[in-house]
Amino acid sequence: MSQHPPTIQSTLAQDTNVAYIDTIQAYDQWADVYDTDGNFLQALDTIEMQWMLPELWAQIKAQTRQIGRQEYKLVDLGCGTGRNTLQLLDTISQDSLQSNVQIIGVDASNGMLDVARQRIDAVNRPADIEVELAPFDLLADIEAPSNRRTLNLVRDADGVISTLVLEHIPLNNFFGAAASILRSGAYLLVTNMHADMGKRSQAGFVDSATGKKVRPSRSYAHEVGQILAEAERWGFEVVQLPTGKAARSHGCVDGVIEREVTPDMVERLGPRSQKYAGVCFVWLGVCFRKK
Repeated sequence: MSQHPPTIQSTLAQDTNVAYIDTIQAYDQWADVYDTDGNFLQALDTIEMQWMLPELWAQIKAQTRQIGRQEYKLVDLGCGTGRNTLQLLDTISQDSLQSNVQIIGVDASNGMLDVARQRIDAVNRPADIEVELAPFDLLADIEAPSNRRTLNLVRDADGVISTLVLEHIPLNNFFGAAASILRSGAYLLVTNMHADMGKRSQAGFVDSATGKKVRPSRSYAHEVGQILAEAERWGFEVVQLPTGKAARSHGCVDGVIEREVTPDMVERLGPRSQKYAGVCFVWLGVCFRKK
């Protein structure tokens, strides 16, 4: 089993005004304000997904049709409030050639799933795109009884997206789960807080009742090299997304995209991004294919 780095909170200076609680409990509490509390990393991730998801969908369609499959199964692994589940749904809905698509969002937090369910129920979607939500805990054994039903539901997927999730998961847990979910030849799109930012901060929110900052008990500053090595160990190869000149225009180097906050981005990302402007990489994205 591969080694994962120490938790972020164990390497940062301790702040007595921060409460560290169980990761799932933290996200249950965070759910109601998760999309409105000004988290600039979510804003940046949403911007990047606007070009990454269409690129990913094109890759998935081409590969799936090549092997003669007539249906598509896509999984949002750690879907949270459904932010990118909805972006994926919108991407596919705009494709007039799509048909028979199943999108499954899974998360360990029931609070997050409740918000996602409300958001998804509120949008119209084509009749041939099915969207389902289900509980799934990446921190537990993948074959645990609590995971077994959902694992059977998501297995043999053509594509998985997992955005801003990896920070909270040991690498072997994450890629082991992804390998179990995806069929051979399928795609895995991963985004995460960059380790450079993880050495300075971690995810969290302010509890309105106490005024205290609340952070999940487990967060890891996974280095790019560690991510790529663990992915390879589980049978994944990096896919250039996008390809050719477009890759250079999006700052894609050897399949890995790294983003920092530039001064011109602060207004778009929100005031909380200001302190990171020009300081370090804050976000990364990479696409894999299961061999």
